[in-house]
Amino acid sequence: MKLATFALPGILLLGSFASVQAAVPYSTLAGSGQVAVAFLGVPASTDHPTNPNEPYICIWYPLILGDLKLGSLFAPSAAPVVDKEHAYLIWVSDYDAQVVSSTNGGFTLMLVPTGTATIYFNDWPEHRIWTDPTDRSTWGVPVARFVRKAGIFQSADDGYSGTMISSAELVSSIPFSLNGQTFDFRNLIPNGITCYVAGVGDAETGTCVAIGDGM
Repeated sequence: MKLATFALPGILLLGSFASVQAAVPYSTLAGSGQVAVAFLGVPASTDHPTNPNEPYICIWYPLILGDLKLGSLFAPSAAPVVDKEHAYLIWVSDYDAQVVSSTNGGFTLMLVPTGTATIYFNDWPEHRIWTDPTDRSTWGVPVARFVRKAGIFQSADDGYSGTMISSAELVSSIPFSLNGQTFDFRNLIPNGITCYVAGVGDAETGTCVAIGDGM
């Protein structure tokens, strides 16, 4: 995965969604170590920073969210297509691409520094405008904010592809409605998540698990 386009991911709606049919606000906690989401990540636009020290923005969207059906996460007009352009929820990661790296025997370790991330909810995702990734006025309501801890990216090909593990702490959230239910990340993942990511070139994918008390 290209170093200049590598982003630390986080999570979207976590926990078992068995109660999604109930006519009450959803508040089930994700159990410690529970796999909560599977996602795909893409660059915010085709215009990548040419300077590796410039800030970078990356976006990912969920394909699996607990027990919630895949179709409910995307605008019905997109069916059967699932992509960031039709995702109700998107994770937007901001970070400084500058890292500390060390290479030995063809392998490279990179320390990716701490950064921030925001989850946006938009019930009309087709109206998002992507041409300027620094202008997020159309991206939706920020329903959760995170601080991403430093992560270690491991690569055997100078950063073009590799894997990474990182954690993200939930620092604030507000309730929002999805499919007629009320959700709040503070009720779902109060301690944040740890994510396991694999990337090649500009693409990335991964899963995140809930952090339990005392972890």
